[in-house]
Amino acid sequence: MKKIIALIILFIIYAVIVNTCPAVTQWDRSVITAVQDMLKDLPVAIPDSAGGWLYKCGIYIPLIAGIVYFFRRYLLIDIVLFSSAPAVGYILNKFIIKNIIARPRPPFDMQLIAHKTSFSFTSNHTVVTSVLWGLVIYYLIKYCKNKILKICGITFSGFWIIFEGFSRVWLGVHNPTDVIGGYLLAIILLLVYIKLIRLIGGKC
Repeated sequence: MKKIIALIILFIIYAVIVNTCPAVTQWDRSVITAVQDMLKDLPVAIPDSAGGWLYKCGIYIPLIAGIVYFFRRYLLIDIVLFSSAPAVGYILNKFIIKNIIARPRPPFDMQLIAHKTSFSFTSNHTVVTSVLWGLVIYYLIKYCKNKILKICGITFSGFWIIFEGFSRVWLGVHNPTDVIGGYLLAIILLLVYIKLIRLIGGKC
């Protein structure tokens, strides 16, 4: 519990610094520009799909697979915890944190495709993906007995978490610090959910 409280305090301090320090915004812009210049020869469809159909597949497929797995083993509490985690992350970030921080998006001329006008801090795609696939990693470690499947699953999950956040910066729809904040918020939520899973999960 102390670790969770410490991370919440760290997140609040980080959010204040990100939203009030002009040097942070300047750094964000320089990173976005550098990433886009470095990857300018690659099709924009790559990062765009990570926020579109690939993003949806990356949510629905593990959710359905997880629900089926837990249902077959009568782990009903785990179904609730696993399926509610990304929804809680989405609601908490989109309707509370974004509106409290109210940080503007990068300017339109930096956004390669989608011209987003909603608030920027933190990245919803990063939060939801990290919470969901973070729990996939946790359950793979807990239940998967096949070492090859476990290693492949954990490796893919880690890659997808990183790429989803990176794609937001690549497209210019989020600042790098928005993505970092999303990872930090996701870690807090993961620790809370893992604590709940250990307390009441796997029992019915």
